[in-house]
Amino acid sequence: MKAVAIINPKAGSGAAVQLPADAEILQTKARGHATELTRDALKRGARTIFAVGGDGTINEVVNGLFENEQPLAADAELVIIPRGSGSDFSRALDRAVPRGEKRMIDVMKVRYTATEGTPRTRYSINVTSFGMGGEIAARVNQSSKPLGGRLAYLAATIQTAWSFPGKRVTLQLDNSKTIDANVTNVAVGNGQYHGAGMWVCPGAIIDDGLLDLTVIRYLSLPELVKSVPTLYGGGIYSHPKVESHRVKHLEAESREPVLIEIDGEAVGRLPIEISMVPKAVRVSMP
Repeated sequence: MKAVAIINPKAGSGAAVQLPADAEILQTKARGHATELTRDALKRGARTIFAVGGDGTINEVVNGLFENEQPLAADAELVIIPRGSGSDFSRALDRAVPRGEKRMIDVMKVRYTATEGTPRTRYSINVTSFGMGGEIAARVNQSSKPLGGRLAYLAATIQTAWSFPGKRVTLQLDNSKTIDANVTNVAVGNGQYHGAGMWVCPGAIIDDGLLDLTVIRYLSLPELVKSVPTLYGGGIYSHPKVESHRVKHLEAESREPVLIEIDGEAVGRLPIEISMVPKAVRVSMP
């Protein structure tokens, strides 16, 4: 067995996918299933894994490449075929890796607190955020997205921003600099986009071994509405309430509940610890 295609049948409205004739095709049936299918395929000898779906499916497949925080197969290749409503990571990958080429890229190791309060570890290939981003992701994950990913995120953003008071968080950067701030959102990027196209970490490079940190201090609803073109158009670093940093390690905590999202999936809350695993995954897009 050489190749396995892991497909989210609910992604991309059933759009046709071109796959190798000898690829074994597996469909996901529930949240987390893609991780199980990936691990099983690698243990059965597969070395090319096609991830067909959105950012959530891609994230689950990436996590299936690891077990007990170790790669299952050093020679495995992840081929991404974006079919999701957001497909934010594919935007960054398309800019960084020419079609058909393979490249070793970084992933982020995220230690966080699950909803029920237990510590968890999960890998993130794109963007992890907390603050309003976590609450928006929770809303979107509960939505059927009848009008597509971008409109679902926009609707969830408006609903959340209407009553969002900001969150007081403490950030520890590389065990040296501390930031204590009331924030709208904090994004930590390996990729550049999240929220169905928000260009939140435009300086992120997927194979430089660094986390790109974007801190958006508290924006009132009128400020947020006014800032939408800047936040989505690539000029986020020029906003007076935004600061950016490039680090190898980040810790964050808060005295109040602050939700987090990993690659678009609402998974838990602070405290959180994020570190980079350099050149951990071989990826390509056909």
